[in-house]
Amino acid sequence: MASLVHLLILAACLVSAESAKKPRGELKVEVVEKPESCSVIAGNGDAVSIHYTGKLATGEVFDSSRKRGTPFPFKLGDGKTIKGFDQGVLGMCVGEQRVVTIPPHLGYGEKGHPPTIPPMATLTFEIELVDLEKASIFDSGAVGTTFSTAVPLFILGMVIYYVYNKAVNEDTSRRKPKPRSGKRR
Repeated sequence: MASLVHLLILAACLVSAESAKKPRGELKVEVVEKPESCSVIAGNGDAVSIHYTGKLATGEVFDSSRKRGTPFPFKLGDGKTIKGFDQGVLGMCVGEQRVVTIPPHLGYGEKGHPPTIPPMATLTFEIELVDLEKASIFDSGAVGTTFSTAVPLFILGMVIYYVYNKAVNEDTSRRKPKPRSGKRR
């Protein structure tokens, strides 16, 4: 059991050391306008449609759904957009407007996206959530996430239960039975 604890501590140290190597800049989210009534917010797995205008740090616009006249639809959190974009839309209400500043490691990183986005570019997006469709529990992503979290926890619980019962049974099997006296009641 002690070796399992040591293994878990070692894994935690490795994860924190690896994350310390990565460049960190903070995602900045400024709420420009938010509706008075906001009963439904965007979460991972939801289908969203947004209008956006993307700008470089120089102020130059590199892309805009508004110029095209069509909102950009995507599934939030599925990894098909840059990480900072997903994170900037999380928690938005329909009709809400935000300005999201994305550091390079949450954007296009060291490679950029030639020819429009240079390497290590900080990006600013003006975003408006136009439509939101909540994910169903039966969507493959939601169910898959639930099972991928629940199954390892269930297995861990069963291992702990097994080890506990084995320890209790070994402890009781080592006890010597008390000698019986010749008298019966």
